[in-house]
Amino acid sequence: MEGKMEPGKVPADQATAEQWRLIHEDGDILVVDKLAPLPVQAEKSGDAALQDLLRAMLIARGGEAEAAAFLEAAHRIDRRASGAVIFAKTHRSLETLEADFRERRIGKRYIACVEKEPTSTSGKLVDRLAWDKRKNLVRVLATGEAAAEEQEAKLSWKLVARSERYFFLEVELETGRHHQIRAQLTAAGMPIRGDVKYGAKRTTKNGLIMLHSWQLVLTQPRTRETLTLLAPFPETEPLWKAFTGS
Repeated sequence: MEGKMEPGKVPADQATAEQWRLIHEDGDILVVDKLAPLPVQAEKSGDAALQDLLRAMLIARGGEAEAAAFLEAAHRIDRRASGAVIFAKTHRSLETLEADFRERRIGKRYIACVEKEPTSTSGKLVDRLAWDKRKNLVRVLATGEAAAEEQEAKLSWKLVARSERYFFLEVELETGRHHQIRAQLTAAGMPIRGDVKYGAKRTTKNGLIMLHSWQLVLTQPRTRETLTLLAPFPETEPLWKAFTGS
């Protein structure tokens, strides 16, 4: 099951290119692969949001029963990022998922395609981040620098593939901060391809940055069964084939 839209700022009633793909669904959760630069939830831009599009899909599929159904994102990924996002279909499952995220019981792995070759094959980044909400920009604070509001950010990365000009890192988050991967990798000298906001040379044709929420390992909120879910990469970016080998 797939949805359709054009990349970029697209009204909800337009549908001309793939925007999401269903990965997993049961009575408690819906997990989809976000494949276009749209927000997970509604924002002030008024652009189509993934959550609203999924509600529309449920209504179209199930009629009045689905129209009154609950659906809420349990977490978010950046508008310009792609990959797996979990939605709760009940209030109880949302509460359970939010607790699992807080207690770091949900594993999240990303693949980032970066413009500069790492100086080693793996590493761990521990930084303090400051978020300028007016500019929606996060930066890593220098040693000794203070900010009114700052958050500690931790991630681990390893080099897993390369092309002629780009390098693919598998990134595992230990904290879930706003724009964390983008800011930390840039500060480490490895800007993500397409992410001009954080130092990349140029944008990509599909409007996405090459940061993909690749793997989720979670426990089903009601049965507590372990689920390991992989999100396929956007087909609108040919460079991902250098990572997958296809």
